[in-house]
Amino acid sequence: MADTFRMENEYGAFTLGSKGASLLALKMKGHDLLHDFKQNAGDWAAGAVLFPFPVRMASGTIMAHNGQEFHWPINDEKHHAALHGFTVNRTFDITSNADSVCCRYVYDGYYEFYPFPCVLEIHYALGAQGFSFKAIVRNTGTEPLPFHIGWHPYFKISENWGLSPKPTARLSKNKFSHPGEKIPYAGHQWTEEVDGAFYYSDNLQICNEDYILEITAIAPIVQIFRPANAPFIAVEPVTGLGHLDFPWLEVAPGQHREIRSAIILE
Repeated sequence: MADTFRMENEYGAFTLGSKGASLLALKMKGHDLLHDFKQNAGDWAAGAVLFPFPVRMASGTIMAHNGQEFHWPINDEKHHAALHGFTVNRTFDITSNADSVCCRYVYDGYYEFYPFPCVLEIHYALGAQGFSFKAIVRNTGTEPLPFHIGWHPYFKISENWGLSPKPTARLSKNKFSHPGEKIPYAGHQWTEEVDGAFYYSDNLQICNEDYILEITAIAPIVQIFRPANAPFIAVEPVTGLGHLDFPWLEVAPGQHREIRSAIILE
């Protein structure tokens, strides 16, 4: 199976990578909307699906659920943390029909630090209303399955760009960038590096010179990452973090749960 898959229709085109079910390119109304990392996309988790948790947990490595602790290995040495779960580096099977593409990954519960077998399906579609993302988590095990999920697209930004609306609050961070308590938003110089979770009262918009992009949130917080002065910004819809303010979502045995987001070009 090819490492990438491209779909084109009257509304534009998009390219997916099988590793991480990653959205690598998206074109709508003649605009190329995503930054192209070329051969380095995997190093940046560009467009990847982050499961069973995005970003870093408050504990750094411990997923606590139903009185149990699951100790994840550190894969982010700089921050002494487990980062982005494990699907970033997993190969998904890709199938398509006339309207959409499905990326599917079957997990057998192999890891002791996440002993919850499941099937993860990521559905992408491009239509008149924009580009849609739908995740389906199916619990194929015998115990309730805990998870959060995130998505990691990197959007191009122009010389004169901005974000709207302003955040209402954010999560503090410790010296290892593990998320902490909710604190009031006190402003940020967006030309400087940013890597944090921000609370918004509405869907976040990226305002470029030629267009406005709206990213549909899936929780009150959005993770934002941008190196200083980079020509891109990652706006990451997340259901939550491994954090007391965001209890793990659960899927009962034999059941499934759907998560939806979208990218809308105005």
